[in-house]
Amino acid sequence: MTRKEFVTKATDSLAGNYSPGEAKAISIRILSHFLGLSEYEYSVEPNVVIPKPDLTRMQNALDELAADRPVQYVIGQEEFEGHIFHVDESVLIPRPETAQLCRLVEADIRRSRIREPRILDAGTGSGCIAWTLAAAFPKAEVFAIDNDEAALKVAREQKIYLDEACRQPVPVSPVFFKADILSGPPEAEDRDTGDIPNMEDLDILVSNPPYVCDSEKDFMAPNVLNYEPDTALFVPDSDPLRYYKALAGWAQALLIPGGKCWLEINEAFGPQVKELYEGRGFSEVEILQDLHGKNRFVTFTKWTVI
Repeated sequence: MTRKEFVTKATDSLAGNYSPGEAKAISIRILSHFLGLSEYEYSVEPNVVIPKPDLTRMQNALDELAADRPVQYVIGQEEFEGHIFHVDESVLIPRPETAQLCRLVEADIRRSRIREPRILDAGTGSGCIAWTLAAAFPKAEVFAIDNDEAALKVAREQKIYLDEACRQPVPVSPVFFKADILSGPPEAEDRDTGDIPNMEDLDILVSNPPYVCDSEKDFMAPNVLNYEPDTALFVPDSDPLRYYKALAGWAQALLIPGGKCWLEINEAFGPQVKELYEGRGFSEVEILQDLHGKNRFVTFTKWTVI
């Protein structure tokens, strides 16, 4: 079977799961990944015959896709802000909205001219935010927490994938450790101990916490519901802002005066999130929209001890 024939066959086989454009793009992605090709190489040499062992692996990948397994989990990676990240079912697949969050944080740090920013990524998952900010600011101290050991393992091991994809190693490695956002920040006397580094005097707190309501499951695609981790996505309808309430405590305890918090939010709760942080005494609370014009981010500043 030639490369072109595979893409045609694969596109047809995925027609029940994806739109025609998506099916073809995924088919080319599978081909490129397993053959180690760029899309350009495929386009200029579409009639090269695929070796049988590679064809078998690619057919197995199509079988997984037909069962709604996301292509990112099938190939084990996703591109995010110019870097290649390993992903599996223990972590969320990095999304464009989170990439926009990273760009907002980067722009804020550069605008503020913070030379050696101290940053905490709360609920790090794959580590895509923490590693992206570490790569952008070589003199930064980046901390990252998660309550799931499997996710932390993925996040810590990202350096292997990042170094392989770059000519130069990532200059700063984030410090990853286990902590639960909902349990609040570590007590002052517990910080800077063996398992908990000293995170005081943070310039930036950033988080993409769980924010999808349980009732929204009915409107979500099976490749999300059946494969991505529930605990990283969903919150009960009875308490949709539970993580934002907890993050207020982290911001108050750890941010310096003038420190900023940047959070990704559910588009349905923008006004409520803004009211929450204004009510907790934070300043300059602002809701920002994503590239689709939806309320997607909140930012605020800590100026006083509350």
